Amino acid sequence: MLLALTLLSTSFLLAGVEAQTAGTCSPAAQFFDQRVDHSGHSTRTFKHKYQANAQFFRAGGPLLVIQGGEAGTMLCTEQMEIFNWAQEMNGALLSVEHRYFGESLPFGNDSYTNENLRHLTLDNIMSDTISLVDWYKKTINATDSKVIVVGGSYSGFLSMVLRINHPETFYGAISAAGPARAFLPFTDSNTERFNRYTLASNTWVEQSPEAASIVQQGFKQLASLVDSGKSDKIKDVFPLCNTPSKSERDDFLRNIAGIYGILLESNAAYLNPLFNTTGTPLETAINRTIAASSPLAALNETTAILCASQLATQGCWKWETQCTDGIGVQFTPWDYIRCNHQNFGMDVTPGTIFAPTLRPFDSTPHCRDTFNVTPPTRDELIAKYHFSEKDIRKTTRVIYSEAGWDPVRGFSVAPEWFPITPDTNAPRYMFIDGASHTQDTIRTMPGDSPALVNARLVQRNVVRTWLAQ
Repeated sequence: MLLALTLLSTSFLLAGVEAQTAGTCSPAAQFFDQRVDHSGHSTRTFKHKYQANAQFFRAGGPLLVIQGGEAGTMLCTEQMEIFNWAQEMNGALLSVEHRYFGESLPFGNDSYTNENLRHLTLDNIMSDTISLVDWYKKTINATDSKVIVVGGSYSGFLSMVLRINHPETFYGAISAAGPARAFLPFTDSNTERFNRYTLASNTWVEQSPEAASIVQQGFKQLASLVDSGKSDKIKDVFPLCNTPSKSERDDFLRNIAGIYGILLESNAAYLNPLFNTTGTPLETAINRTIAASSPLAALNETTAILCASQLATQGCWKWETQCTDGIGVQFTPWDYIRCNHQNFGMDVTPGTIFAPTLRPFDSTPHCRDTFNVTPPTRDELIAKYHFSEKDIRKTTRVIYSEAGWDPVRGFSVAPEWFPITPDTNAPRYMFIDGASHTQDTIRTMPGDSPALVNARLVQRNVVRTWLAQ
């Protein structure tokens, strides 16, 4: 079974912006001859998609880089906040598509075989961006330009590790909601694995105690049906493509709770067109929950907000993928990444509005069965890529942003890692109240809160301070 999405894909951001602006990337995207394997074991290359824009560039200006993530569509530079920065800072822009996603397929239609997926490593991903940056700087005579890399969600993790591991290339970074905690294996003492669902539960209780109580009753009933072997009755309320077995109990309930998390991650007015709602996803879910005929019907009403597209095309929805395969997420390479260097997981603790998981999350059996890969442990990843609390504390010129609606902040960086200091180069933590997942990285949209608008201003000013040194 595919691992739960957990993170909101950057394709949500792109689709939300396109719904407001329409149009295509300008300048048009191009392709770079990228090495399949940067370790030197192969000379094979592939066509790596990127978008570059030097219309504002003047000698001495920065190069602002958008690191791509797990989406099937590349983000355009003009859709992101750093486009405005480039105009003010005489900067150049570069958007880098992630290998194995979109049109950047190292082996074409054969890219997703287990043999060919072995080149989907964090080292190759980082080297891709470095190669493109080095080439583009030479192309526009910007060899002395300082490089700022920006990413959100999984690509926020990438922007973080690029800055930490390759400071010779990346002068600074913006890491919006990048996973940094809750990597496996889990132990009973590891409570970070509960943070995401606890934050989502708390938000529902804070926004509507009445709706939260109904959701809690619904999850109790849903868990009872699965635990008693009556999963077939779930189809009386939920139009599932497949009903879960008893052995899939935790995966099923975790993924349904995950839809609640995804809707909170996308709780912004500019994304309403994606869900065909007049209110934000949370407002809509609360209203439908209270109006529903039963607690189970209330759960169905909320999941249908995310699953509407899949329901319309297939007549049922896939709980295994949380319906998100219809919004641009490419699951096979993302699934492999989750088995490689994004081996984080989430569990539900007793006391939330969701059904508690009975066993700690463990992706190892799935990764071995599907890809013949054993996921690395957190300790192994940190030893190689240096993103422990200590590493993050000592790295200079990184802004770590987290959003108030976003439950992913439960396993990104922790606020207490960042002491107050007058050092303008020290890593900086930014909490943005009333914002959705990585919303600060895209350009200002109608309905953005004053706190979000100000956060973008602060980020710009901090980056300007870095560049002036």
